[in-house]
Amino acid sequence: MRTADAVQAISRALAPYIGDTMARAATLAHLRRLGIGETSLRASEIEALLQQLSNGLNVFVGKARSADAVNSARRALAAIGEVE
Repeated sequence: MRTADAVQAISRALAPYIGDTMARAATLAHLRRLGIGETSLRASEIEALLQQLSNGLNVFVGKARSADAVNSARRALAAIGEVE
């Protein structure tokens, strides 16, 4: 999966929980922190990214809403295609 597509899907899924700007900024920051490449994502990288986002979301929206947000991101990623 292209990284740009994943960032867009994840950001859109998280936006209702933390806003557009914070969703995109958090997603990009965690990508950099994890050292994930800019061209494509593997399944293991997506899982690591979602875990990091979940940990951060726990602080802002609580554990239950964090789980909802990450599940929304998973559905959004599944809708755009296969992971390498």
